[in-house]
Amino acid sequence: MLTVPSAPRYRMTSAPLVQAVAQVNFPIVARLKSVEGIAPLQDALLDLFPYMNQQVVQEVSLMIGPAGPAIPESAQSTVHVFTDDSGWHLSVTVSSASLWIGPEYAGVDDFALRFERVCTALREAGGVRRCDRLGVRYVDLVEIGEAGDDWAQWFRPEIVGLAHPDLSRSTLTTSLTETRLHQDPGGPLSNLDNQAEGVIRHGVVPPGTILKGVPPQPVDHQAFLFDMDTFVAIAQPFDDQKLIAQYRALHAEIEKVFHWAVTDEGRVHFGYELVDDTEG
Repeated sequence: MLTVPSAPRYRMTSAPLVQAVAQVNFPIVARLKSVEGIAPLQDALLDLFPYMNQQVVQEVSLMIGPAGPAIPESAQSTVHVFTDDSGWHLSVTVSSASLWIGPEYAGVDDFALRFERVCTALREAGGVRRCDRLGVRYVDLVEIGEAGDDWAQWFRPEIVGLAHPDLSRSTLTTSLTETRLHQDPGGPLSNLDNQAEGVIRHGVVPPGTILKGVPPQPVDHQAFLFDMDTFVAIAQPFDDQKLIAQYRALHAEIEKVFHWAVTDEGRVHFGYELVDDTEG
């Protein structure tokens, strides 16, 4: 999406990642709402996710029109949350599934294998036949209090912007930039029939901020945020292999942007290492 060089294979031993998410949205599958209906999916994923909980979430929607705000409409939705003992989570509703992991993230290959298992189970055991949206999101946070002013040297000036300590010092509370991108069919996303899109958010956020996500991510201290979200919003058959190929292509876009954004000082701080192509 951004015209920056593709990244080599690399990892960071002290990456500031707080959440990696892959989400698929699909037409409503009513049986996924009940315990009985979700049971085949639980059985198919039992070795990955030995535990499951059911949550009822209250959702409120507010419509704004010429006459002003209308009366809020409230509805409940059921979410089944699958977990293991290693920090992995899978949230399933009647129309979406979100696989996510926090700082325990061990790399794209590990994530892709698990996501493929989830997609296969959704199709075979869950009865999902179409994907309406595939999204991949990586959220990085650097706590400013612990880093002092050094954090601004870890990212390119274009990413730090007006949040740079030389400009803001102690007066800064929030400085957040959002950039929206799209990529036409072709290149690494050539297996798509439509364009991919991306949203990059970066800047300083104050303590008490709640970052929208699956689940929402609370921010306890003033922090520098680097949040990259890529997605394709097209209706396509729920084909496991194609979805995983698209996941990897979307992840590659995120990976190359982060590789470009981090400076040499940042690479030292985050424990940057090149990965041998012969590794699994």
